[in-house]
Amino acid sequence: MRDRPERRGEVVQAEGAAGWTIYEPSADTLHLLNASAKAIWDLCDGQTSPSEMAAAISELTGVDPAQAESDVRETLIRLRDSRLVD
Repeated sequence: MRDRPERRGEVVQAEGAAGWTIYEPSADTLHLLNASAKAIWDLCDGQTSPSEMAAAISELTGVDPAQAESDVRETLIRLRDSRLVD
């Protein structure tokens, strides 16, 4: 995983009742993200490190920093496995 994850390719994003959908036309794949995963997705700008992401999530939500680190790590793995980030 990159030190500063970055979103891949072109996607179409939309907010719905169940969360955020991200459609990846090149793979004809639809991904559903909850609010936390969407926040992490938005931070995958190639400039922000996972530690910086966790600090931002912890500050915004009040989640314990160690838990935020774990959540960011797990979400980045899922986003990478889904080929949404490098």
